[in-house]
Amino acid sequence: MIARPQVALLLVLAACSTQDLAPVEPPSPPEAPKPDPCQPLTLAHPEVEMGADDRPVPPIVDAARLEPFFERAAALLRGRATDHVRIAIYGDSNLTLDYLSGHMRRWLQLTYGDAGHGFVASIKPWGHYKHMDVRHGTSSGWEPYAVTTDPVLDRMYGVSGIAAESLHKHAASWVATAEPGAPIGTRMSSAEVFFLKGKRFGQFDVEVDGTKNRTVDTSGDRPELGVERIEVEDGAHEIRFVAADHLRRTRLLGVAIERDQPGFVVDSYGVGSLNTLSLARPDPNISRPMLERRGYDLVIFATGANDPFTIDRVPGAMAQVIELHREALPGVAMLMLTPADRGMRRTFPGTLKVIAQRELMAREHGIAFWNLFAAMGGPDAMARLHLRGMVKNDYIHYTEKGGDYVGRRLLHAMWSAFDDYLAAHPRAGCDAPPRQEATTKRSREGL
Repeated sequence: MIARPQVALLLVLAACSTQDLAPVEPPSPPEAPKPDPCQPLTLAHPEVEMGADDRPVPPIVDAARLEPFFERAAALLRGRATDHVRIAIYGDSNLTLDYLSGHMRRWLQLTYGDAGHGFVASIKPWGHYKHMDVRHGTSSGWEPYAVTTDPVLDRMYGVSGIAAESLHKHAASWVATAEPGAPIGTRMSSAEVFFLKGKRFGQFDVEVDGTKNRTVDTSGDRPELGVERIEVEDGAHEIRFVAADHLRRTRLLGVAIERDQPGFVVDSYGVGSLNTLSLARPDPNISRPMLERRGYDLVIFATGANDPFTIDRVPGAMAQVIELHREALPGVAMLMLTPADRGMRRTFPGTLKVIAQRELMAREHGIAFWNLFAAMGGPDAMARLHLRGMVKNDYIHYTEKGGDYVGRRLLHAMWSAFDDYLAAHPRAGCDAPPRQEATTKRSREGL
C-alpha cells in the first residue's frame, strides 16, 4: 500500500506533463556599450607661405574669448548646425576690394561647402569697390552715401556704412551669382535686401532673372529698417531692385545672398578712408536690427589704419561700437586686429601707436586680439612685401596676392586656436540640435 502523501505527489506529477511546462529562457547577455557618435574633429588648415622672408604666424591672444564661435563652428562641421555660421569683417579701403575677406571666404567654402556670398553693398561708392565671386552693380540714377566720403545728415546707412538713394524711377541696382566656373558663388537660394522705411520713401520692384517678382513699399510712419526676403530655386540667378516711384525715393542699404545649406558666410564691410570714429557714426537704431537679422557668430575689426590722425578719440568711439554689437548679438565672439604696416621704406610711426592702443582696447573690453602687423613681418614689412608683388605702389593697399597672403595667415591663427579648443573640448558641437531643413536661428518672417 502506498502512503497517502506519496499518492498525492504522484497525482500532481501526472497532471503536469512535460509539454505543459514553459521552457526556461537563459538570461540575456548585457548589451555592449554603443560607440559614441561624437568623435573628435580633425581640422584642415590653410597653407601659409614660410620662406626666408616670412615670419611665424602669431597666435591669437585671449583666444578663449572666441569659444562661442568655435562651438558653433564645431556644430557645423558635425552636420548639426541649423543655420549658417556668419562672420562679419569691418575694414577700411584695404577691404573694399574684398581681397582679404574674399580669400578667407573662398577657403572656408571650398573646404566646408558653398553657403552663398553673403552681404554686398547696393552701390559702388568708389570705382575700386567690388566683391569677389559675385556680380553686382547699378544703373545710372543713384545717389551714393558713404559714412566717410559721401555722408548723409541722418546717418542712416545700416551696418555697412554705405547706402544708395534713387534719383528717379527705373534706377536699378542688381546682384547676381558669380560667372560659371568661379570657385564659389555660382548658386543662391535666397536674397535679403535691406532698405530704409520712412514717410518720404516710395516703392521698388524686385525682378528675378528678368521677370518682375513683386513690388515692395518702403513708406512708413517713422524711419526704420526694412527687410524683404526673396527665395529662389537653388541655382544661378540675377536679382534687380528697380525704383518704381516718380516722386518718392528708395534708399537701399545692401543685399545678402545665401544658400539653404548651412556653411560659413563671410560678410565684408569695407569702407574707403574708414576710421574708428566713422565706424561709430551710423545710426544705431538702423544698425542694431540689421545686426540682429544677420546674426553674426564672429565679428572681426580689421580697422585702425586711419586711426593715427584721431588717436585720442578712438577709445570712446570703439567702446560705442563694441557696446552696439553686444546689445544686438549677446555673447558674440569678437576679434580685434592691429592695422597692417604702411610706409614706402619705413613703418609710419603713427601705426605703431595704434598697434599698442588696439591691444590695450582689446584687453580692456575682453575681446580676442591678433597682431596682423607682426604676421605681415613687423616693422618695414610693406617694403618687403612690395618686392614680392603683394602690395600696390602706394605701399598701403594689398594686391589680390597680398590679400590672399594676409587672409590665409588670419585663418591659420583662427584655426590653430580652434584646434586648441577642440583638444580641450573633444565633444564640442555634439550637443547642438540636429540640422533641420528650413530651420534657422532667426525668424525669416520679417523683423
